[in-house]
This record gives sequence, structure tokens and C-alpha cells, in this order.
Amino acid sequence: MVHSAARAAVAQLARRRWGRWWVVAVAWSAATGTLPVAAQDDDEHADRAAEHALAEAYAPVVMVRAQTERCGDGEPFVPIAVDALWDRDDVVLRGPDGAVVVGPDADDLAGKGDGWHLDLPGNALRPGCAYERFADELDGVPTVYARILPADGGGLALQYWFFYVYNDWNDRHEGDWEMIQLSFDVADPGAALLTAPRVVAYAQHEGAELADWGGDTVQVVNGTHPLVFPGEGSHAAYFRADEWFGKSAQSGFGCDDTSPPHTAIRPAVVLLDGRSPPAWLDFTGRWGERQPSFNNGPTGPNTKTQWDTPRSWVDDEGRSGAVALPAGGSAVTDAFCGLTERASSVMFRAVDQPWVVGGGAMLLTLLAITLVRRTRWAPVVVPPVRDPIAGGQIVRSAWHVLRRQPVRFLQLGAIVPLAGAVATVVQAVLFRITGVGALERVLGRESVFGGLLATSIGFAVIAPAAAAASVAAMEVSRQPDSHRPRLRELVADAMSRRRAVGTQLVIAAVLAVGFLSVVLLPFGLWWQARFSVAVPAAIDSPRPWDASARLTRGHRVRALGITWTAVSIGVVVPLALGLGVLLLSDASFTFVNLIAGIAGLFTVPLAAVVTQLQYDDLRSRATPDTRTTARVEGSG
Repeated sequence: MVHSAARAAVAQLARRRWGRWWVVAVAWSAATGTLPVAAQDDDEHADRAAEHALAEAYAPVVMVRAQTERCGDGEPFVPIAVDALWDRDDVVLRGPDGAVVVGPDADDLAGKGDGWHLDLPGNALRPGCAYERFADELDGVPTVYARILPADGGGLALQYWFFYVYNDWNDRHEGDWEMIQLSFDVADPGAALLTAPRVVAYAQHEGAELADWGGDTVQVVNGTHPLVFPGEGSHAAYFRADEWFGKSAQSGFGCDDTSPPHTAIRPAVVLLDGRSPPAWLDFTGRWGERQPSFNNGPTGPNTKTQWDTPRSWVDDEGRSGAVALPAGGSAVTDAFCGLTERASSVMFRAVDQPWVVGGGAMLLTLLAITLVRRTRWAPVVVPPVRDPIAGGQIVRSAWHVLRRQPVRFLQLGAIVPLAGAVATVVQAVLFRITGVGALERVLGRESVFGGLLATSIGFAVIAPAAAAASVAAMEVSRQPDSHRPRLRELVADAMSRRRAVGTQLVIAAVLAVGFLSVVLLPFGLWWQARFSVAVPAAIDSPRPWDASARLTRGHRVRALGITWTAVSIGVVVPLALGLGVLLLSDASFTFVNLIAGIAGLFTVPLAAVVTQLQYDDLRSRATPDTRTTARVEGSG
């Protein structure tokens, strides 16, 4: 059956002066495999017309993340024609032995290869707003390059190539080439207009994601125009709006964000005619500044595997789906994007200013070694703590407490992943309810408010559960081994201590905000040191904030170090374990979350016991007046 949208393209051709004869030729050739004799003189003209019609018929709609202000959240770059770069004094073509061409054009690039690269205005490692301003100054409209070629092994490949001025992902670099490909089972463009593609491939960081045309994965408008969702910054192509895990040997790893809101871009189509290709297609150098490793400008389309062997590329490097980041879950997926972004920033600074980063890393290492060597790790102290003990003793003693009642602490640790499972079920039900009708646009899986609501549900369920588990673990560490209430009684008692649970939630919220920026970091550290034992103090005192402030006075540097040890145990260890599994294997995020959750069964209670022992230690160091004020018996 003739594809309805393609039929419209054929009808449009028929309305042209020469189009009617071409339509007859296509129909005849489709039936017999040959062109009538009278059409032989026009076959090249007809082929070009068919190629143009096919390229226009399936031209993609690019759904970039909307940006409301310069350098703000969202995607500032759209695919453009490379012609916009020519004859500009701020664009330089650099070559071996210091060769320089200022304001190059396409002819200057032709034939040049290794050792040559374009240099755009800006610092690829510290871009600021330079590339956004440069892109705004360029003359031109959004453009995509179409290419049609016979596929190796039979069939036809229709490729769309996108050029972006800058890649602002974890592998920052000037220039960025991306592409998608539609594969047809027929051998020529005229026949392709009368059928539909078989499979669609969207190139990503490593290989491509494949989907059957006409299936649920490929979204189209007007019947034939596929929607392409480029990752913010990376421009890797995805089939739908979400957050994705991207990884490759060339670009590292990180998060690709294609979530709403979007701006729909309908780029102009420029057909790369193999009979008379543009001069710049003969350039095999780099389309951006040369930098070490990840930050090198990319080479052009003609150097890629799919340029010559499109079908083999699909067969060898295609996969059935991309890895979406869950809307809620363990700390691994919640913190993954932020961690990779910050790690990338450190990497860029290391490349740009190696002595600064190297010196800082050396100082931190020396500080850690000094702290480990200065503390005392023995003997182990059994609670209750009545005399001052060293930081190392606190950590070892906390582990000893867990070993005395492993099942009980394991049960308390299980509260957090169980809460995560409940949150996941609630989110799934929400998306099923809002996935139909008018609600889908507002609260569906791919909407802005839907994502915010899913995240809020996860926090509203998991955060109180984690706080209650921590308070319960502190309670267990205070009690003698002979006193072992049932788990239900223990959790109910912890939940009844609303002051302690609320204090834990406030601390978590303030620290999350305090560590969002470098500006707030000093405040976050000061606040954390001052109120490091506010949660166990809330079990004893009606004024936990005042109690913690008094107990930590004169000991805040030490308190901060022990608190960060507890944070490392409770958060960093499971997170690092999950990330290790993620990067060293092809495990799914579900499995990664499971691994991190299992680790959290032990580390969350251990971190709580460390905090409780630090509180006991600080009370033993306090003056009698401070100790009495800090603890009001029976007020918990």
C-alpha cells in the first residue's frame, strides 16, 4: 500500500511542469524494473527529484529543550548549515607547522586531513557564554543535511546529519556532528516514496538506538516526519523525552536530558548530492579546536563508519533501546547526574590548569593521611560512652555495635529500599492514571510537572523512612543487648519521636541546598559542624539545635570530620559501589539500584550509630552545666 504522506509528496511533484512525466516513469519502473525509452534522457533529472522529495518527506522535527534565557537551563544550540562559518575573521583553520587560514571557506577545507582543524572563538574547556554568543551571531537558519545512498547488502539508506557549533556535555568540545538514519528495503528513491522505512537508527554516544518504523517507539508528525530529541549539550539523538544514561569510550559517561519543555525546530533540508558534493565534504580534519582526548573537535560525516556502510553500522552497532534513568530510586540514580557533571568540571579544570587540580588533590590526600594517622582506633568501646574517645574509636565501635545485633540493624536498613519500592509503585500507578487523555500533557511521564511530581513522591516516601530508620538505629545502640523490642515497636517508637525525625529531615534539606553551589558551601560546612549531633540530641532534649550547638562548641572541626565519615559510610559507599557496577558492566539501572540498596542495608544504620556515638563522646567532654542543659531526661 502506498504510504499516505509519501503519496502527498508524489502528488506535489506531479503538479510541477516536468513532474507528471516523472510520476509515470516511477510507476512504470516500479512495475517492470526499467524506465521507458522516452524517459531515458530524463532519468537523472527524475532521480534527483525523487531524492529531494524523499529527503523532504522524512525530514525530522528536532525537539530541543527550551531555553528561556541565555546561559540558562535548556539547549542554546540548534543544527545549522556549516556555510555560516565561512568567511568570518573569528573562525580560523589551523594546520601542521603553524599553518593558519583566517576566515576560511569551503574550498580552503577541501582535501585537508590529519593535523588540520577549525578553531572557533572561545575556550572549549571553559566556554562561559562565548559559544552561545557566537551561535547567535551566525547568519543562517536551522539546517539538516540529507544523504541518500545504496545500503551495503541491499536496500536504501536515508541519513540526516546535524551540525552544532558546540558540545556542552561531559566531553566539551567545539563542533558537533550527529545523525539519524532511515533504512528502506527498496533500492531507489522513487520506490522508497511509495513505501515506508523498515527501521530507524538514532546515533548516540556509542552506536545507535534502533526502532521499527510504525512501532510505538518512533514518534512522527504529519505521518512521516520523525521527532528527534537531542540530549541537552550532547545532542545525542533519542526517540522520546526522558533522562538517559550515556556512555562511550570516546565521550565518557553521564546523563542526557531530553525532558520537557521543548522548542520544535523544523530545519531546512540540504541534500548532499553525490554527483556534485560540496567542497567541505572532502575535509577529513577536525571540526573544532584540538584538545586532549575527550575534548577534541570531531571529524566530519565522511569519516564515520555509517557513511560508507550504513547497513553494517546498524547491524554491528545498533541496539534495541537506550537506558532511561528512573524517576525515583536509590541514591545512585538520584545523584548520578550531579556527580558526573561535577566530576567533568574537575576533569576540564585538570586539563586546562593541571597544576591547580593536581596540587589540590595532593593536599587533600596528605590531609586524609594525616587525619587517619593522628586518630586512635583502639580499643573498641561498648556503649554507653562515658569517657572521651577518639574519632577512629567511634567508627570501630559503631561497627562493633552492628556486629552484636546484625539482624536487627539489617531490618532497620531494609526500611529504606522498601520505601523506595513503595515510591516506585506509587509513581507507576500515577503515570498509568495520567497516561491517558488530557492529563497526559500535564502530569504524564514526559511532562515537566509529571517529572516533578514523581520526584516529590519519591522524596516524600523515602526521606521520612530513612529518617525513622536512622532514629531507630540510634535508639538500638543506646539499649543493652538484653532489651530487644520487636521491629514494629521499634519503628513505631522512632516514628513517634517526631522531633528527632523532623530534625533529620531539616538537616537533609538544608545540606542539599547548601551544597548546590560553591557560594553556599562555606555556610553548609559551618551549619553541618554546628548541628552535627542535633538528631540524637532531639531524642533527649526539647531544644536539639541549641543542645548540638553547645556540645560542638570548641570541637566543630573534629565534629565535621566525624560527621563526614558518617555521610561517607551511609551515602558515598553505596553510591560508589553502584557507580562501579554501572561503569564496569552492562548492568541495568534496576540491578545497580539493587546493589546500592543492599549496601545501604548495612551502611545507613552504621552511619546512624556513628552519629550517636559522637553525641555520647561530646557529652562526655562537656562541662557538667553543658551536659545537664543538653540532656533533659524524659523529654524525648
